[in-house]
Amino acid sequence: MTVKTTTSGGYGPGTFVDVEYTPLPAECRRLLHHFAEVSPGFTSDASILDQVDFHGEDLPIIPGPLKSQVMSAVCHAMIGIVGKEICALRGIETGKVSIDVDKAGLYPATPVLMSIDGKGLADIVKDGTIRRAGKDLDRGVLTKNNMHFRSWAIFPTKDPQVWYQIMSNLNPPAFLRAYNLDSEAVTATRDEAYDLIKAEIVKYSAAELDQKNMEHGFCGQTCYTPAQWRQTSMGQRLAAHPLINYRRVALGADLPPVPFQSAKHDQRPLAGIKVIELARVIAGPAMGAALASLGAEVIKVQSPNLPDLQPLSVQLTAGKQTMAVDLTTEAGKKKLHTLIEGADVIIQAFRLRSLERRGFGLEDVLETARARGKGIVYIDLNCYGPDGYYAERPGFQQIADAASGCSYVCGKAYGFDEGVGVLPSLPIADMLSGAVGVIDTMLALRDRAKYGGSYHAAVSLTAVDAAQLEEVVGLYSPEIVKKIQDKYRFAPMTPDLHVEELLAVIGNAWKDNSDLLGRDGYMVKFPGTAWGKDHTILSPIVAYENSSASPRWLHGPVPYCATSSAEWA
Repeated sequence: MTVKTTTSGGYGPGTFVDVEYTPLPAECRRLLHHFAEVSPGFTSDASILDQVDFHGEDLPIIPGPLKSQVMSAVCHAMIGIVGKEICALRGIETGKVSIDVDKAGLYPATPVLMSIDGKGLADIVKDGTIRRAGKDLDRGVLTKNNMHFRSWAIFPTKDPQVWYQIMSNLNPPAFLRAYNLDSEAVTATRDEAYDLIKAEIVKYSAAELDQKNMEHGFCGQTCYTPAQWRQTSMGQRLAAHPLINYRRVALGADLPPVPFQSAKHDQRPLAGIKVIELARVIAGPAMGAALASLGAEVIKVQSPNLPDLQPLSVQLTAGKQTMAVDLTTEAGKKKLHTLIEGADVIIQAFRLRSLERRGFGLEDVLETARARGKGIVYIDLNCYGPDGYYAERPGFQQIADAASGCSYVCGKAYGFDEGVGVLPSLPIADMLSGAVGVIDTMLALRDRAKYGGSYHAAVSLTAVDAAQLEEVVGLYSPEIVKKIQDKYRFAPMTPDLHVEELLAVIGNAWKDNSDLLGRDGYMVKFPGTAWGKDHTILSPIVAYENSSASPRWLHGPVPYCATSSAEWA
């Protein structure tokens, strides 16, 4: 593997900047070999790794210094390699794995890359298309007014060199009340709402904000430098775990191997695998959508009582069933228990151990698997990792960006004053965590088929972000950041901007200054869904020479809570 030469400190404490630029396909090959070497259970056989064909343009399409596009391409290459192993167990030859690095760069923008009847996301939100298609779980959580919308943003604190990411979770009124702010305050613009909130937040130090948010059960995170995060006990605890982090568990270790389905009807790697998705927002749903494209049968179980971000339903429910289950009732618990009895994989993307109170924690599910005599794979996906003093704290992608140092580094790269944080331009931690979770799941299913037992995996948004800041990965130099900006002419990115706005900034620049969104094979069109005709979304990234084994969805996205009952095929 080629050793990368970096220089330290280019974007502040704890950062490592490339001395020389390596074109994207070659950099993907280098980092594939690295992550293969450091990922338990993953092959390090160079002859297998070299069966991945990385191809595309030399320059990244994503703004800023983070190598998010490379990380996306490498994660998908790893998915393709494990899928190739699984197919071999089923007697299927996939041929080489093909990864288009430009398309891999589009992957983190999945939530905005769609159209229905020729209309983009902003139009279908505005005209009510989403609400008319099914149960409205959004309830104006963020879009009700400007105050709600700006309750997810980065703000200055009493210390002018320390900025803080606030997150009102999915309950802006309660969050704003905690800071003596009126969630119904009439503001003419989002900037005015930002200034109102800033006037209150700036009264506190970052430590005081942390304490207040923990007391009230809300998210929040200081925008650390990468060095500061690594020096915290939580950062050190998380760094003790590999990014790909799965293990065989003791309970049910004697359960027999579970072979994969025969290749008679479906050659995709995970055909016949049954997955329950218990998740909201992006990371868990992205993972479930990817597993569905790989052939798994995925049932997304949602509470009809909890809000979710409705626009995500038009991309991240492809290939799934969506089922409303109220776990506050015995009938709802019974429905989920029945599904688990037939499941191979559980995706749990709520706060760590929060489902234990409902009887669906790790030990509960492992015991169900032991009783039925068939192992299971349980995925815990959260913000801060599997252990340590922050592990059970709530968090979203933005919180991980602030904790790890990614927001700080982006602020530095965009020329802001010391300490000013700016979100990475796309929901990168969310989408890459979804891909990492797929790798964990496939490795665990492969091992279950070969050795038996049940498996537990932990996926952390902050770990995914921290990996992008490691010295072995490196950051792009200011010269490369400028080249990317000069080519695509992205609009300014600032601390106040919400993920939705940043997605629009990136999407508009790609549309206006490149051919990326019109390339053959990048999008998949479904003739009709509940929302309308010609429903188009980004197609899967992994492709095999044997196209019959390549990921694909058998049907388009479906609305949230589309049914109150579901059964395995």
